[in-house]
Amino acid sequence: MDAPRFWWIKCNTDGAFDIVSGANGAGYVKRDFTKKATFCASIVFNVHSAEEAEARAIWAVLKKAVEQHLSHIIIESDAKALIDQFSAGNFDGDTRMDAIFKDILFFSTKLSACIFSFQPRVCNSLAHELALWTKQNNSTMYWSKPPVLILSTVEEDY
Repeated sequence: MDAPRFWWIKCNTDGAFDIVSGANGAGYVKRDFTKKATFCASIVFNVHSAEEAEARAIWAVLKKAVEQHLSHIIIESDAKALIDQFSAGNFDGDTRMDAIFKDILFFSTKLSACIFSFQPRVCNSLAHELALWTKQNNSTMYWSKPPVLILSTVEEDY
C-alpha cells in the first residue's frame, strides 16, 4: 500500500507463535504520511496460537493509537482471515479470543476512521522482524525510532 494521506497513520502489525515451545511475539510499526517510522513495538503476550498473536498485535497498536489520541488509522496485517473478519464488521471470536476482538472493536470505534487492510508479508517485513525478535528474545520493547537491530528492514517496506 502507498504512504498514508496527510492525517492518516499506517500501522503494520505481525504476530509470531511457535506451536512446540509456545514462544510468541507481536510487533508493530507506525508510519506517518512521509513513510517515516515514528514508533515501533515488540511485545510478548500469553497466547496459544498464531491467530491470537496476530490479533494481539492489532489490539496493541489500536490501544496505543487511542492512548495517543490519534484519529485516522490504517491497520495492515498479513493475517488475512482476521483482516477480512474485522473489515466485515465481525468482531465475534471463540471463548479465548472474544474479549480481544471486542477490545479491537472498542478501540477502533474510538477513532474517527479505522481501516483494516490485508498486505502480504513482503509489505510487512519490519513488523514481522519485530515479532520474530520478540519471540526469540522473550522481551517487550518500545522505540520512538526503529531499533538498530532492524534498521536494514526499515526502508524495505512501507
